[in-house]
Amino acid sequence: MEISNVKIDWAPILEGQIKYLEEIYPDVAIRETYRDIIERLNENKIKSRIILNGITVAGYAFVMESNLLSDRIYGSLGFTDGAFASEVRIRNLVEWAENIAKAQGKYLMINDIFRAEEASEKILTDTGYTRVRRDRMEISLDEFNMESENYPQEFEILPANNTTYQEYSKAEFDAYAGTPDTILFNTTSEADRISMARAIFNGAYGEIIPSASSIIRHHGNLIAAIIATTKPEKQANGSRSMLVDIFVNRDYRGNGLATTMMINSLNRLKYLGFETTELWVTSGNEAARIYEKLGFRPSGSAKEVFYYRKP
Repeated sequence: MEISNVKIDWAPILEGQIKYLEEIYPDVAIRETYRDIIERLNENKIKSRIILNGITVAGYAFVMESNLLSDRIYGSLGFTDGAFASEVRIRNLVEWAENIAKAQGKYLMINDIFRAEEASEKILTDTGYTRVRRDRMEISLDEFNMESENYPQEFEILPANNTTYQEYSKAEFDAYAGTPDTILFNTTSEADRISMARAIFNGAYGEIIPSASSIIRHHGNLIAAIIATTKPEKQANGSRSMLVDIFVNRDYRGNGLATTMMINSLNRLKYLGFETTELWVTSGNEAARIYEKLGFRPSGSAKEVFYYRKP
């Protein structure tokens, strides 16, 4: 039996998923984030569906609109027990979410389906979805011993705030076009991309560390940037930092510019007393080789898997 937007207590339904995510991301306030989601689900402020097996909740799904990107909605699907995850039920939940996205003229992004990862991967890819995996990488700054490098004289190195949201978002958009990160930028409107840039500079991903962040201009044009922030999630102290955005224009790649930016930023973070720095990289992105050469390593099991299909 399938039931949509029913009054029900979502806390026990999502408890297994919350615990799983807390194990993967011990430094992220998972339960706090889900507390708001559960409250909104219980009040039917989020579109949802459950599948019953007798009187037991077997499967569930809910969809939420993005705060920044107007062209998509996000679907969270799962099962309370892997034994309930049949192909029929997986398709039922996926098609329900698809219909909502279609009715709104948006496309659907689905997180890895909880307790049905392997079975759902085949179903989703067979029906035209693209699978994207992003991994968290981390480096211990105590072990980082590369000397800072000088930039070519023709480049102008400036503070990260020496730009506008419009200029930054366009440079970022151009740099990511045609890469595995295309889905993060190229399907959004210009207004959405500007909103994303504004979110970065307004601290949505942590407070920007000015001396470890910079933009690079060549003949006045913004061609590259690196943004370092304090890690915003729960942590014991302020020793963790993040590189939340790194990009180089396609015409300037292959000459070590990205490596120089990162070495200089990491040295600055080390000088400031940060113990670790982390970043996220999409599977298939050639930049991962640069990160590995600098000493970044996968951070445990921390990963993000999602699927998308354009409408």
